[in-house]
Amino acid sequence: MLNEIILNGKSSGLLQGLIIQSLPPIKKPKIRTSIEEIDGRDGDIVTKLGYSAYDKTFTIGLSYNYNIDDIISYFNSEGTVIFSNEPDKYYNYQILDEIDFERLLRFKTANVTMHVQPFKYSNIETTKKFTITNQLLSFNDYTKTLNGITVNAANGNIRISGTGSAATEIYMPINSLSLKPGSYTLDAFGEGTGVSACSIRMIYNSPSNANSFGGQYVTLQDGSTVSIDSVLDDNKTYNYVYFYIVANTAMDFTLDLNLQSNDVEEIEIRNNGNYISRPIMTIYGSGNINLSLNGSQIFLIGLGEEQYITIDAQQMEAYKDGILKNRLVTGNYENFVLNVGKNIISWSGDITQINIDKYSRWL
Repeated sequence: MLNEIILNGKSSGLLQGLIIQSLPPIKKPKIRTSIEEIDGRDGDIVTKLGYSAYDKTFTIGLSYNYNIDDIISYFNSEGTVIFSNEPDKYYNYQILDEIDFERLLRFKTANVTMHVQPFKYSNIETTKKFTITNQLLSFNDYTKTLNGITVNAANGNIRISGTGSAATEIYMPINSLSLKPGSYTLDAFGEGTGVSACSIRMIYNSPSNANSFGGQYVTLQDGSTVSIDSVLDDNKTYNYVYFYIVANTAMDFTLDLNLQSNDVEEIEIRNNGNYISRPIMTIYGSGNINLSLNGSQIFLIGLGEEQYITIDAQQMEAYKDGILKNRLVTGNYENFVLNVGKNIISWSGDITQINIDKYSRWL
């Protein structure tokens, strides 16, 4: 099998006449240290400061029909490199030393020295994407008209319109919802005409306190969110949103309903390497988020309305679309480290998706 390197996704085999005569050996990087000797004490004190970047040298050659300009351009680069003796890993590299292309032309051989960073990463692993289902409440399209009032649900949106000739009760079916013990909040946001003439409950089959989520109903407020909190001690099932609408009120408004769990949620991520990793994580959501790793809180994120933010543990930066957002993150980036094997990321707050890159790392 021929030797091969891949620089930034381009194989050396694509360059006519270029031969990779030898590959660099696989090495463990050197540990940087501070060594202190103390009078009257045997030995010394060694403080580990981290792993050093180092050089990898390999030999290239020429065969027939080569284009030396293409080869010079190929090695006038930096980025990622894959060696065929480690086909599933990549290094971050720069070429800082000169390459004697005159020797290559005269003797058909020359050395290339790459300066590589101490860690290598998988070129097989892809971004881990975790979609978080925060919205527990869902319903199919539905229309009901009673006493001149119409409740219309379509594509997850609710609209209430008309003028009621009498006090009106409408039961809008929801997809049967079975909630486990825990803490939950139902948020209702209405906007338009006549909002405050409408009250709602989430119920099993009748609008009594005993069968209502949270044991109560709420009256909507125009342009504001009203909420019902409930702590369930056992399993509960809900089948309807119940509307009570005051008579003789003209209304035409939209209503958003959102049911979320308030309990801590978690995902599992595995570092498949042989050394701790400092990943890149993008979080989608809103509001304030408390993020923990393996049971210890590491970040408080004031995401607000930003929609998403990227936290880079290696660079110790937070950003969105290349713009720094460090002011939104409180915590110690040094603690954002994935151990070899299983890790648990947990949080409280509104997260809809988490993407994680560079979660495995090797020496």
